[in-house]
Amino acid sequence: MTPPGRAEARERLPLGTVLAYGGPIGALTGWLFFVQFFFLKFATDVLLIAPAVIGVIFALGRAWDAISDPIVGTWSDRTRTRLGRRRPWMLAALPLLAIFFAMTWMPPQSLTGAALVAWVAVSLFGFYTAYTAYGIPHQSLGAELTRDYHDRNRVFGVRHASFVIGMMLSFAGMQIVNNAADPRAAAAELAAVVIPIGAAILLLPPLLIRERREHLDRRPQSSFGALADVVRNPHARRLLLVNSIEMMGAGVLGVLSPFLAEYVLERPDLIGPLPAVFVVSSVVSIPVWIRLARRFGKRNTWIAAMIATALSFGGMFFAGPDTVVLAVVLLAVAGAAQGCGGTVGPSIMADVIDWDEWATGQRKEGAYSAAWGFTLKGAQAVVILLAGWVLQLSGFEPNAEQTPTANLALRSLFAGLPFFCFLIGAWLFAGFQLDRAEHARIRGELDARGA
Repeated sequence: MTPPGRAEARERLPLGTVLAYGGPIGALTGWLFFVQFFFLKFATDVLLIAPAVIGVIFALGRAWDAISDPIVGTWSDRTRTRLGRRRPWMLAALPLLAIFFAMTWMPPQSLTGAALVAWVAVSLFGFYTAYTAYGIPHQSLGAELTRDYHDRNRVFGVRHASFVIGMMLSFAGMQIVNNAADPRAAAAELAAVVIPIGAAILLLPPLLIRERREHLDRRPQSSFGALADVVRNPHARRLLLVNSIEMMGAGVLGVLSPFLAEYVLERPDLIGPLPAVFVVSSVVSIPVWIRLARRFGKRNTWIAAMIATALSFGGMFFAGPDTVVLAVVLLAVAGAAQGCGGTVGPSIMADVIDWDEWATGQRKEGAYSAAWGFTLKGAQAVVILLAGWVLQLSGFEPNAEQTPTANLALRSLFAGLPFFCFLIGAWLFAGFQLDRAEHARIRGELDARGA
């Protein structure tokens, strides 16, 4: 058995490698969340597509995004090139990302009715496909960069920080477009500026990061077999269930925060700043969570953070025009607590992948990253579909003062869903068993096999 301290001291990635891997991901998430957080409102208020229609398109797009994750993940596990398993996928995905992101925000003015709906559907499906083709191999690459139990918190802490910084930049874009005299033209102009910049940044990980060559000989022989191993892994099942529930709760922030700011708080000027408070708190809290996870363990730290997130979101039920300060404080606390899940969750998944290698002799970062993405995107698809129908059924009217029923529906969904989801997630994760000592034992056996 390898003592925990030895494994931790043996491998620590250079800071430059950690930054080259995790830093550029903010460009990808900036594009993603500009679409995910703002396009529902943009489509209803600017393109004048019915909320239920765009809700269905969005949900189907996210569902396809989730379904495509296992395809990309398992295929990347089995890819063998001189560049490695992950980098060819990332390089191939970049031009498609740029094309479909441009299509999403630049629909021709001549398109109306069914033709416009079809354009939007193709744009969203294409964008989410390209996002998967880059994002899943990138996350898989992070899971195999280091074997150290605590250094993984550092790798995914930087990735999560960049992730939420990209999210914050998307909020700035949302505010710019929402405040513009012609939002449709402003969205097209903004897309034209950020596409070449983002593409150049996203070239850095596949160009600068090198993959572990020894993993090429441990790739799975079958995509279905790899996914079956994920399902058979008891640690993975519990972790993925908890992640799905947590992401369902957190998903309301991106989908409904523009509506909350404009129609509940009656502060359209806060469409960008309000969620920015959440993500800034999340970034600032990351070093704290890394230290707490080292001291109290990843599981216990994440459970405490989920409870804090649940209580913070639950308080948002009382949000209104006279409680803007309360809403800001609650979102700041929720963001700080959510920073734990974004850092510790993927780090624990890397430990679970080590357990799978110990049990099967194969490395399946792609399959496990795909399963992680599937649960995340599936949960978000449910939230988007639910939000679209709640808005439709509650009598929501775009660009108008909302009825008490619509206002209540917005507050109930924004506060109630996260409250219950995070509490259930904390309760379920209390039974997770793969702790530091068990991982050290597994890692010691794997190192002995390699030697």
